[in-house]
Amino acid sequence: MRRVAILAATSRELAPAKSCLHHVRRGRIERFIHHTAHFEGTELHLIRTGIGHEHARQATEAVLGALAPQAIISTGYAGGLGPEGVGALLLGGHAEDWTSERPPLSLPADEALLAVACRAARDAGVAWSRGAIVTVARVVWRAKEKQALADVSGGIGVDMESAAVAQAAAIGNVPFLAVRAVSDKVGDDLPMDFNLWLSRAGSLRGIIEVLKSPSMLRGFYRMKCQADEADDTLRRFFTAFVLILQSCQLPPGSDLSVAAS
Repeated sequence: MRRVAILAATSRELAPAKSCLHHVRRGRIERFIHHTAHFEGTELHLIRTGIGHEHARQATEAVLGALAPQAIISTGYAGGLGPEGVGALLLGGHAEDWTSERPPLSLPADEALLAVACRAARDAGVAWSRGAIVTVARVVWRAKEKQALADVSGGIGVDMESAAVAQAAAIGNVPFLAVRAVSDKVGDDLPMDFNLWLSRAGSLRGIIEVLKSPSMLRGFYRMKCQADEADDTLRRFFTAFVLILQSCQLPPGSDLSVAAS
C-alpha cells in the first residue's frame, strides 16, 4: 500500500485535504497531531506541523522516522508574489529557503509528483500556476515587502514551511511537492504584523494591538473570506489529486519516484 504524508502548519490548512477523506483516525506522531485515512490503495497521513520552518523541519523528520512515506506534500496558504489572484493554486516546481542570510537554497519538486498535481489542477478546474515557492523566517505582511521579495526571488508565492519540509524530504530521499493556495495578493497589506502573534507572549501582544485599533477587525474579516477562497481551491485540488493517485504507480525498491499514468 502506498503511503503519502500531507503536512500543513495549522488544522485549518489541513482541512481541505481532510475533507475528501472518510473514516479518519486521529493520533499523534511524537508531539504532532496526526490523522490517518485509507483511500483504496493509498494510506494518507495528515500532520499538523505548527507555524514556521523549524516546526516544519521537526515534524517532517518525525514523519519520516515513524511512517517511511513514499511521498511528502507541503500544503496550506501562501502570500502571492506574482499576478495570481486570491484562491489561485500554486504548484511548487521548487521550494527556496530564504530563512537565513546564506544564499538561498533551491530544492526541486519531484517531477512525476508535479505532473500528477498539474493533472489534478486541470481536472479540478481551478486557476493554477507552477513556479518557485519561497520560504521565509517571518511573516511578510507589507505589500512592499512582498513586492521586494518577488523582484529578487522570482517566486510565485511565499510561505514559512515548504523549504524546511523539502530539505528533510531530500535528506530522506523521499519525493516532495509543495501545493499552496493564495490567501493574499502581492499588493495586499495584511491587517497587522502577525509576527507579534508568533513571539513569546505573542497572543497577549496581538490582542492589545487589536484593542488599540478595532478597525483591524475589518481586515481580519477580509482575510477570513480570502482564506475561504483558498480552502475551496485546495479542497477541489485534493479531491482530484486523491482520485488520480489511484492510477499512479509507485515502483518498489529504492526508486521512490511517482509515475503518472
